[in-house]
Amino acid sequence: MQNVQSSERRRFLLGAATLAATVALLGVAPSGAEEGLTPEQVLNDPDAPAVGAKSPDITIAEFMDYNCPYCRKSHPELLKLLKSDGKVRVVYKDWPVFGPVSEYAARMAIAAKYQDRYAAAHDALMSAPKRYQRNEEVRAVLTKAGIDMARLDRDATVHKADIDRLIARNGQQAETIGFQGTPSWLVESFVVFGGLTYNDMKEAVAEARRRKKDAAKGK
Repeated sequence: MQNVQSSERRRFLLGAATLAATVALLGVAPSGAEEGLTPEQVLNDPDAPAVGAKSPDITIAEFMDYNCPYCRKSHPELLKLLKSDGKVRVVYKDWPVFGPVSEYAARMAIAAKYQDRYAAAHDALMSAPKRYQRNEEVRAVLTKAGIDMARLDRDATVHKADIDRLIARNGQQAETIGFQGTPSWLVESFVVFGGLTYNDMKEAVAEARRRKKDAAKGK
């Protein structure tokens, strides 16, 4: 499912693919997808875990899978961006497209938010050197990260319906936008595909700020 793009291709996409244009090109939204999807619905989902600035000027949504090697490769680059730019917020969109173990990892990560440990769970799961083959491998990583596993299991059960809805909503949003694989990104109002370097991310943020400035001037 991963969609690797060259730097030149990514730069083209930064200038060419707004969310509105992408949805329009889809014609008919996929079955069950959200009609009239807006960037605000994607970027400001109150149930989606987020990290970074509390009062951001730029919000990035990352659609990702813990078994995606390009997601894992991009993760330290994203952390570097958050550390260097105090006005960026990242919303994590768990989109498990690599099978049952990926889905299990996504569910466990989301369940960790109920003990305020989503970021710790996410960072740990993204740090794995290889693909998760079994649920037990996911659990081992979370245990090592200091997640309360007994509570995690309880929260995964108690909040199952909410977790189901969030994962389904993430998937519907990804399909409506037209994403083909992970990682895929919504940077304010435009989309970027594939694994990104720190410099790619800085370029995307700069482009988003330029667009917002132009919009404020009525251009």
